[in-house]
Amino acid sequence: MSRSILLFTLVCTLLSAQQENEAFPFMGATLTTHSIDLNSDIQTSGENETVLGIRYGKQTLDWRTMFTFSGNSALQSFSVEIDKILLDELFGTPKVRPYLGATLGYLHYDKDAVSDNSGYFYGGNLGFLLYATDRIDVDLSYHYYDVSGLDQIESMQGANLSLHYFF
Repeated sequence: MSRSILLFTLVCTLLSAQQENEAFPFMGATLTTHSIDLNSDIQTSGENETVLGIRYGKQTLDWRTMFTFSGNSALQSFSVEIDKILLDELFGTPKVRPYLGATLGYLHYDKDAVSDNSGYFYGGNLGFLLYATDRIDVDLSYHYYDVSGLDQIESMQGANLSLHYFF
């Protein structure tokens, strides 16, 4: 419980720490693959899930905040992600921008209609933003999430590919 409070405090601090820079809102689509580490008491092997999602967010020159809803027939999630864009101080604003971020989310996992469980997850991610045009970017990232509140799942990790349109 104390980890949850600490993470919530960190997320709120990062949200309020955004500078008064111009914000660029965006919408996007995401394709994510999760390698799910199941609880060893229930099953010894892991599961792989591929999910589609939609995103809404705002980005400044230094920070990015996103809300993502994604899912398939077995796994649905809603998350808030806050990313710090790195190395712009060294290179200006290049076409490829690395970032490091934190994620907090809600998870519903219902595999084979045997169990119906919900819980939350938190963790980190790192990736690269690639600017295709002035209005479109491609986001390639890796994530690792610790899952709480679900008997079946201990953690999730995987890759993410997203396209964002700035309006």
